[in-house]
Amino acid sequence: RMRIISGMKLTDNLFFTKCFSENPECVDLMLRIILGRDDLKVMRAGVQKWVVNLGRHSAILDILAEDSNGDVYDIEIQNDESEAEPKRARYYSSSIDTSLLGSGEDYRKLPESYMIFLTDKDPIGKGKDLYRIDRMVAEPLMSFGDGSHIIYANAENAGSDTALGKLMADLMCAEPCKMHYTEIRNAVRKYKETKEGMAVMTGEFERALERAREIGAKEARAKALEEGRIEGINEGRLEGISEGRRETARSMIMDGILPLDKVAEYSGLSIEEVECLKEKAAEYK
Repeated sequence: RMRIISGMKLTDNLFFTKCFSENPECVDLMLRIILGRDDLKVMRAGVQKWVVNLGRHSAILDILAEDSNGDVYDIEIQNDESEAEPKRARYYSSSIDTSLLGSGEDYRKLPESYMIFLTDKDPIGKGKDLYRIDRMVAEPLMSFGDGSHIIYANAENAGSDTALGKLMADLMCAEPCKMHYTEIRNAVRKYKETKEGMAVMTGEFERALERAREIGAKEARAKALEEGRIEGINEGRLEGISEGRRETARSMIMDGILPLDKVAEYSGLSIEEVECLKEKAAEYK
């Protein structure tokens, strides 16, 4: 566990959420760079989950923050090109709004909201390092003014000597000593280079892994019952173990806990099997 944690980057969801949710100064720094605002001050940051309907989908937010003006920011790490799908951004943005307005409250009380996706590839393909999407009136061309903003920041086109380029480089770096920004370097060092921090991060990893195993075992058992397999036969038991590994890996992929090579290591599957599961998961989404 410690070896894997030492190799984690901030582009790994589990590591990113832990480092940033407990270090608002890192969120402060990131938002100031992405939004180009020196006056921004984050008051609180954390992780939250909302189920916005009675169906299968829920919005699991990596980092949710609020500034001194009451504006709300959701920051998401996106390691898969399919996760940059425009309608996914729309869904997550609406999830924030749903959670912020109580029953019977005036819609005008909705704060400004910023849905920020951090990607390693250019999600729109126009060669920009930053894309800001706001709703517009088509004719005459003017801002709609609903206070909802979607932003994509990507590492592919970020210049290495720019503030955004240095920020994205830090997110993809596993070694604190090579990071540009002190706030991020200190947060990462806490969980990689101190005994207490490593213990906390190991606990987070174990809980995430156990959750994936529980989901995997439950789904594997349901599938076995559906197909009428008998648990008492050795062949059936072995098949059930194999199916449980696949379901565990699938759950870890869907949660974005670890990169694919680490998913393979912990699930006992080959990297080819894990890549195949990821393709099927992308089709499902």
